[in-house]
Amino acid sequence: VEQLHKIFKLCGSPSDEYWRKSKLPHATIFKPQQPYEGCLQDTLKDIPESAISLIKTLLSVEPYKRGTASTALASE
Repeated sequence: VEQLHKIFKLCGSPSDEYWRKSKLPHATIFKPQQPYEGCLQDTLKDIPESAISLIKTLLSVEPYKRGTASTALASE
């Protein structure tokens, strides 16, 4: 649970639609009380945009958006 909240703080909270559509039992237990905006670009301001995009993809909570090792290796 703590790892999820760290991801939410860094990348922003998933949308309300995500929580409604979630098929995981009791998924709303993990929903933060206050939504996070996300501060990945501010936190990693010296990192190239392509790397930030890759990090966002790898940390996605939505499985169909999440990157794989293959996509990471194929990225710029």
